[in-house]
Amino acid sequence: MEQINWLEDAVRQLPKGAFLMVKGNPMTIGWAQFGVLWGKLCATVYVRHSRYTHTLLEDCESFTISVPSAGTMQKELGYCGTHSGRDGSKCEALHLALVPAAFGAQDGLDGCRYHIECRILHRSELDEKAIADPALQSRYYPAGDPHTMYIGEIVGVTEANV
Repeated sequence: MEQINWLEDAVRQLPKGAFLMVKGNPMTIGWAQFGVLWGKLCATVYVRHSRYTHTLLEDCESFTISVPSAGTMQKELGYCGTHSGRDGSKCEALHLALVPAAFGAQDGLDGCRYHIECRILHRSELDEKAIADPALQSRYYPAGDPHTMYIGEIVGVTEANV
C-alpha cells in the first residue's frame, strides 16, 4: 500500500460502479468514501437494510471493495446491482471467480484491477431524517429503507494485472 495510485483510480471508477465483496457475494456500489479516521486509512460503504449484503455484513468483521478498470465489467456491474444473492450465486451466474484475500479480509472478485481489503471498525444506522437537503432525502429515501454505514480500516490493497 506504499503507492496511492489505487485511490485516484477507485474514486474515478466508483460512480460507474465497483463491487462490495462479502462472503463471496458481489454487490454493485456507487457510494464510498476514503480518508483518515482515528489515525487509520479507512473506507466507508453504505448498504441498505433490504439488501442481502446487509445481512451478510451484520455477521462479518470485514469487507473488500473490488474496483474494475474503467470501461470493463459493465455487464457484471449491471447484474450485481439488479440481482440478489438471496436468489443464488451471482458468481456462478456470471462465471466469475474469487481472488483470495491477501490481508485476511474478504476475497475479491477476479477481473477487477484493485482489491481494497477492510476490517470493520464501526457500523451505524444512517438517519435519513437528518439529511439537511430535502431533495436528497426525497430522492434516496422516499419509502424508507435506510442505509447502514460501515467504516473499515484499509488493511491492504492489491493490484491485479488485468
